Amino acid sequence: MSTWSMTNAQLVKTSLEALNPVKQAAYDSALSSTIGRRSCTEGTRINIMSDLNKWARDSSGPSIFWMNGMAGTGKTTIACTFSNDLEQDKRLAASFFCTRTTAECRDVTRIIPTIAYQLARYSAPFQSSLCEVLGDEPDLGSKHLQKQFERLLHDPLLQSADAMPDNLVIVIDALDECDDHTGVELVVDLLFQHARAFPLKIYVASRPEPEIYNKMALHSRAREVVHLHEIEKSLVQADIKMYLRAELTVASASASDIKELAQRSGALFIYAATLVRYIKSSKRLSNPHKRLRSVLDMAHETTTHHAQIDALYTAILESVLNDHEIEQDEKEDIRAVLRTVLLAQEPIRIETIATLSGINDPSRVVSAIQPLRSVLHQSEQTSVVSTLHASFPDFMFSSERSEAYFCDTIEHSHALAERCFLAMQAQLRFNICELETSFVPDTAVNGIEGRIKDKIPPPLAYACRYWGSHLALASNSEVLLTMLDGFICHRLLFWMEVMNLRRETGTYLATLVMAKQWLTQKGLTSPELVVLVEDARNFVTSFAGSPVSQSTPHIYISLLPLCPQSSSVYQNYWKRTQGLMELKGSLVEHREAAALATWNLGSVVNSIAYSPDGTRVVAGCDDRTVRIMNAHDGTLLLDPLQGHTGYVNSVAFSPNGKLVASGSDDCTVQVWNAYTGAPTTGPLKAHKKRVASISFSPNGMQIVSGSWDHTICIWDAYNGTLLRGPFAKHESKVNSVAFSPDGALIASASSDNTIRLWNTHSSTATASTLEGHTDWVSSVAFTPDGNRLVSGSDDSTIRVWNTSDGSLATSPFQGHTDPVTSVAVSPDGTKVASGSWDRTVRVWNIDDGSLVAGLFVGHTNWIYSVAFSPDGTRIISGSYDATIQVWNVRDGLLSLPVPYKDHIYRVQSVSLPDNNTCILSCSSDSSSSIWAWDITPDGIVPSLLDQKLDTDPPQMQPSETYSLTFTTNHRIEVRNKTDGTLVAGPLRGHTGEIISSAFSVDGRYLVTGSEDRTICVWDLNEAELVGVPFRGHTSDVTSVALFPDASRVVSCSYYAWTIRIWNMHCAMIPASAPPSSSAQPSLNRSLDPILEGWEIRWDGWVINSSSAMLFWIPSDLASIHAWPSPHAEFIITEKGILQIVQKELYLGDRWSRCYASD
Repeated sequence: MSTWSMTNAQLVKTSLEALNPVKQAAYDSALSSTIGRRSCTEGTRINIMSDLNKWARDSSGPSIFWMNGMAGTGKTTIACTFSNDLEQDKRLAASFFCTRTTAECRDVTRIIPTIAYQLARYSAPFQSSLCEVLGDEPDLGSKHLQKQFERLLHDPLLQSADAMPDNLVIVIDALDECDDHTGVELVVDLLFQHARAFPLKIYVASRPEPEIYNKMALHSRAREVVHLHEIEKSLVQADIKMYLRAELTVASASASDIKELAQRSGALFIYAATLVRYIKSSKRLSNPHKRLRSVLDMAHETTTHHAQIDALYTAILESVLNDHEIEQDEKEDIRAVLRTVLLAQEPIRIETIATLSGINDPSRVVSAIQPLRSVLHQSEQTSVVSTLHASFPDFMFSSERSEAYFCDTIEHSHALAERCFLAMQAQLRFNICELETSFVPDTAVNGIEGRIKDKIPPPLAYACRYWGSHLALASNSEVLLTMLDGFICHRLLFWMEVMNLRRETGTYLATLVMAKQWLTQKGLTSPELVVLVEDARNFVTSFAGSPVSQSTPHIYISLLPLCPQSSSVYQNYWKRTQGLMELKGSLVEHREAAALATWNLGSVVNSIAYSPDGTRVVAGCDDRTVRIMNAHDGTLLLDPLQGHTGYVNSVAFSPNGKLVASGSDDCTVQVWNAYTGAPTTGPLKAHKKRVASISFSPNGMQIVSGSWDHTICIWDAYNGTLLRGPFAKHESKVNSVAFSPDGALIASASSDNTIRLWNTHSSTATASTLEGHTDWVSSVAFTPDGNRLVSGSDDSTIRVWNTSDGSLATSPFQGHTDPVTSVAVSPDGTKVASGSWDRTVRVWNIDDGSLVAGLFVGHTNWIYSVAFSPDGTRIISGSYDATIQVWNVRDGLLSLPVPYKDHIYRVQSVSLPDNNTCILSCSSDSSSSIWAWDITPDGIVPSLLDQKLDTDPPQMQPSETYSLTFTTNHRIEVRNKTDGTLVAGPLRGHTGEIISSAFSVDGRYLVTGSEDRTICVWDLNEAELVGVPFRGHTSDVTSVALFPDASRVVSCSYYAWTIRIWNMHCAMIPASAPPSSSAQPSLNRSLDPILEGWEIRWDGWVINSSSAMLFWIPSDLASIHAWPSPHAEFIITEKGILQIVQKELYLGDRWSRCYASD
């Protein structure tokens, strides 16, 4: 083989392996034999196999064959046999056998990449076409299902169709065993959309689950089908008899025995297979003849559908748990193992069973599993244990069916939750994966995957992931309350480490939601613990949905110092830290009113909505897309939905959460599958101008749309039929529409300054026209009881109306200073949230209009949409600034006004009187106000002075002795005024024009500010820069001053609205060398390379010239330029003051010293 050929072959291999195929999903993989998958016994299923082979060879027949059957009817065995036959004839293009036994084999997103991989191995023409696609898009294997299908299968198959053999077949078995039922539904949809054009056929086997059955029923003419559970019973019986004869020779079963067993099996091959496993048990001392007799002696009842399989499962358990050869303690082990496997949230390993069952000794678990092999499966390769067939958990969880062997979900979930807490208590610890530095993201840590595997063993990983799931199913308990309290107060941050390193951010937020629901729904009286869990949820939300989660050490380094000091998380954990950034001042004291998270969408956000279960958020954007996101961390669940040709102005979830509707500037309404993103209906056309608002009816069957063409339409949500409309009574644009909770009324808000109520069934306006607003009405929302309607208007007010007679229920809510664009009512009907062009979110008491939470300030531009979460604890807001922000709704979270806000917007200069504790700042507004800033041991105390500035203060504060000359290359020369001799210079340090300067009182130091956004302090005696330039301003440094004792420098930036005070002798610096014995680090320490070139990135990371990740700063502080930098001691902004305590910090390779465990 030539070098070129070898290189090309390697490239092809690399491209195909990048698809991350599931090699264990092939019908004949090692897993197949491990889990006992087999072909049909010779001579059985002859008619079915004949039909399958006839279909496969018939080029004119349907492209899809659906083999469907109830649990235990033999689908997988038939699929194995068919796959083997096809392979013998070289017609098996690919196979994917789904199974719950392994996570990757039940992941629907791995099916298409795996099939594409196998097809490429089978067909050279297909391989060539596929590799061409992968050359342009190498990460297609990780894309959403529709894109996978189109790019990995559809396009290469059509391109290579003429070069591929005839009668190829793809086999997909047990499709119903995939976790994501919505994804399964989409796969079936895609198969029917495209299979007819493919140069091959597709065989699908599954149970008749709704997501599959309904889709198959819609395409009855496009596929063949066999319902295994409907085959003539005599034919099935004959096959089962043949199977039993072949398998039970060891038990010397007679013809009458075989006949009896076959009759008991009915149409269920699983019954026959379970019989065989039981009778032929590999257990030491088991007697096949005796076991056969015990089965035959069971009462033969046919009174219920499940009678036979129930009797068999009962007999198996009786034989194990009544076996006199098994000791009582061994029987207890068996029961514990059985319950643990049944209630486990996923197939689990032996050591995990040992931990969760309380047995603790893995060898005892192995022994306990041996007699249960008729109902449990253990993989020889991975030791993962799961139930052998889905019918067994169904039996065990039904008290009527399993009787004495019933597995009580509530009782045993309590035990599992308790053991999860115990496992975490024993194994969670600070820096569990021994990360050496805080300067890099987790993905850059050497050998991180190996560390995670070694340091987070399977039992701990399971406990961390699923403690909430087991807690949610458990009954109330003082023991669990105590354990939950201890976990939140002592191990929360360690748990976050594990979950973040394992990249399970969405899971751990959902876990805390489950914990809170358990506390509130089980009638537990522990309000303190509810607060602990809610504070923990807020803290985790701030982490999971932000770039700070890129680096696990920054749970401690960045997030904990920024946690509101009123939070129980801060109070419980801060006292255990050392060497962390310490922040004080009003900006920190009031951070509980700051956004919990900010999600950047990259496009203007016009409309947002929560799903009914609170797990998803949908957004409509200016880039013409609809986006569906995880409500916990803001990650996209699907690629942006594309179809509109104009801005998306309004989005809504259907009441069952299965659909999303959207209205657009393109004058249409679209309806989408909320789980797959596939269009279900639309575009719906009737409006002539932009669709400004849409809303689902309470039963989810109808959609109402309001348009700027002054009309309203009502549509069928499922088939897109225009049911009523367009109808119009408004004299101007319709901006908002909403259904009442009972579906009887529709409210519409218009630019004609009115609100109208419409009868849903007659499409006629009621007698009520709600008048009172003095400008456009932008938004309307009903209260949950339907008795009141809330409206927001461009007149900057919110009004509440009685729907019975159209009267005002209370006085207008006033406070916003610009148009109110969106209103929402809390689920309990007690609060109103509003968003405005004034960039604030406010929460009002619906009865009297008093402010109960807010102002929530964080957006940097107009707010277009607000929505409450279904549990009422969160508000999300969407803005013109292209972000969604998440806010905590707690009564009393009121932000305080900042009296010097307008002054800071216009601050022009700073100066110092003849003392070392006071700064004066002057503004350039019409008032020319002067503020004094007194530095006290408790921080800065601001005060407005009565005097005003008569003239503009100089930016260059001259010296009586020296004069300054600035060269074109930004160098400074200092000369003696008397004789012009050069005192110092040229001084090199700035890279931009120098626009401000000041001398120290004694003339030794010069401080300069530049358009390069830095401040330089120069020692004129030594003619050199002292340390490094001070960095932190984000615009021109327009004024500087030096304290009389040269201890501090003050600077301001007119264009960035900040005043910064720098400490010359102390610094907040990384302890990159052993800590100094001095109480105060000297200025010379600032020569440390770590301190060079600090800047803040767009994503909030403060980095240095080496791109080390020093700190992460949230958007509410970053947006006002309040971020730490060396020597910056105070930052005064329009929203408050930030004090940064000057001390050495444990960063980088010393970060592991920052926390002292209990």
